[in-house]
Amino acid sequence: MAQTCKMFAGVAPATWECIKATSLKDHGTVYAPAGAAKGTATTSTVVGTVELSFDYDATKDTVNYCIIKKPFLVSADQIWNGIQDTIHGCS
Repeated sequence: MAQTCKMFAGVAPATWECIKATSLKDHGTVYAPAGAAKGTATTSTVVGTVELSFDYDATKDTVNYCIIKKPFLVSADQIWNGIQDTIHGCS
């Protein structure tokens, strides 16, 4: 089974804000609580809900995501690659 948590580096505060805004616009992802450094990111897809925990560390420019819930049809690699693509787009 693929890993259930992954840390992403190089996430400056402006990049973090872009990630949240882009994820909402492109995928309907809701980060809660709003403005928090820790919480959940929830995305509804046609095959089910993807729910991740997140822990953003502005002092280290890192964000750690862990998969809480995902549809069977969605792989962890798809989730990680999507996040990485968003980070690249925001950097």
